[in-house]
Parts: sequence; C-alpha cells; structure tokens
Amino acid sequence: MARIAVITPYHKEPLELLAQCHESVVAQSVQADHFMVADGCPRPEPASWDVQHVVLPRGHDDFGCTPRGIGSLLADSQGYDFVAYLDADNWYEPGHLASLLELHRRTGAPVCTSFRNFRQPDGSPLETSEHEEDLLQHIDTSCLLVHRTAFSILPVWIRMPKRLVPLCDRVFVAALRQARFAIASTRERTVAYRTLHELHYTQAGLAPPPGFKSGTLLQPAVEWLKTLEGVHDSVRQLGFWPLASILGG
Repeated sequence: MARIAVITPYHKEPLELLAQCHESVVAQSVQADHFMVADGCPRPEPASWDVQHVVLPRGHDDFGCTPRGIGSLLADSQGYDFVAYLDADNWYEPGHLASLLELHRRTGAPVCTSFRNFRQPDGSPLETSEHEEDLLQHIDTSCLLVHRTAFSILPVWIRMPKRLVPLCDRVFVAALRQARFAIASTRERTVAYRTLHELHYTQAGLAPPPGFKSGTLLQPAVEWLKTLEGVHDSVRQLGFWPLASILGG
C-alpha cells in the first residue's frame, strides 16, 4: 500500500478550521498520515489528534513555506511514497487522494494534481473558477500529490528567496517543470479552497469579503524577479530563474 504524507502548516488559524482540515484527511477513502506543522504558534488540540505534530520554535512569516518544507523533508526521511499538501484553511473533498493515486497509476506521472472547488470564508460555495488553473498554468499547493521520484524538488520550499514567497506555489511548480517532471491533472474539483482573492469574487459578481487579497498581491514578487538581484538570488538559491515558467505557465 502506498504511504502518503499530507503536510499542513499552521500558524494562528481558528481551531474549527484546523479540525475540518484534519477530519477531511481522516475521511479519505485511502489512508494518509497527516503532518501538522505549527509555525511558532502551536495549539494543544492537534497534539492529541492522530497526526505527527511538529512544532517550530518561532514563526517564519513566509506563507507556510518553511513548515511545509520541514514536513516534506520529514516525510522523505520516514520513507513515504507520496507527499501531498493541504493548507490549514482548506479541506479535501471525499475521494480526492484516491483520484490522484488512480491518476498516478494510469499515467505514471510523478506529479498528479486536481482543481479547486472555491469557497467563501464561511465555507459556503463560490460559483467561480480560475482561468489559469483551467489551463493548467496555475496549480495550487493543496492540489499537489508528489511521488518519491520527484522528491528532489521538496527543498525548494525552504530554498526559495523570501521575496518570492507570495508566489510560492508557482515557484514550486516552476521547479518541477524545470526538472522536467511530468505533471498530470484529474481536472476534478476535489480541494475545497477558501479564497480571499478579489478576482474570484469579481468573477462571481460579488463584493470581496473583508481582508480580501488584491489582484496586485503577486506583482512585487514578479517585478523583483526582473531585477538583477532577483535573477542572481533565484539562480543562486534555486538553480534556475523561474520567471519564464511563472508567466508562461
């Protein structure tokens, strides 16, 4: 039986969101072990759940990249066959992991992915989609299942320049593509994704919620990549310059 580790970084998310996230992993039709990595703000409750509860001594303020990377490397060292990710405010729909495993069985692709089912902050459905996702140009972190044959990319979560963390999922996927790992998609919307992104609400004809994320959120990181410093630091830390892949999909 394939051993799957699901990595969830958390910081100050409400307990009810953490519980929903964890319960969705437990409820999958295939077994997976849940790694919950506290980024400097551990809660006592996850320590009593059936998880590997990892506590980092301080927060890193990097969109979950450091705890995600630490959890990934622990899964690698413990001999897991697959690593998947699930952000603390999201949850898996029933059958998510099974559909990704079946895709891997059929295609042999070392990276298998899904689409998102968009939700409002209260968890209610949001009738929208994302054009980049539909074209497989953007793959959200929570939609990834990575086979051991592609584990050489796992350290990217930790190595990426801090100026790039708003683009972290795009940088990680760019690294997978740079290494020429095949990426397959179920095209099924099996990840429930709470969104604060303005674009998703605009497309749905709704006003964005309080604390929404502007459409310009990623632009500073993109502009930094165009600078001499951005080129130098990304090549030094990642081994390649990710901008072409990020912009071109």
